Amino acid sequence: MSHKTVSHKELHKMLDQNHEVTVINVLDEKYYQDCHITGSINIPFDTLIHKISSWDKDTKIILYCAKLSCPKSKQAYELLSELGFSNILEYPGGIKEWLEHGLPTTGACILDYLHNS
Repeated sequence: MSHKTVSHKELHKMLDQNHEVTVINVLDEKYYQDCHITGSINIPFDTLIHKISSWDKDTKIILYCAKLSCPKSKQAYELLSELGFSNILEYPGGIKEWLEHGLPTTGACILDYLHNS
């Protein structure tokens, strides 16, 4: 299966139009609490396999982490693919890119990684 991604514009459009999609932040809870895409849920990468293995394999899932250099969303994509999930996308820009484009976030968004290059 090829690795499929979604841009910030495409993701925003999906959320804006209430598409049936589950957006998952795979960062640890402290990062999620500080800043996340509005409407996303938090399932840290280390717990993902336990939390999601019973889900319907056709669930449309979009995974994201901190920023382009963060490997966790790609690793989560590979893990879910191996588990048989077939409707997965990765948003590689992460919360940092989302915030830079002024898109809807929840939280104070004050941690350093969001504001440094």
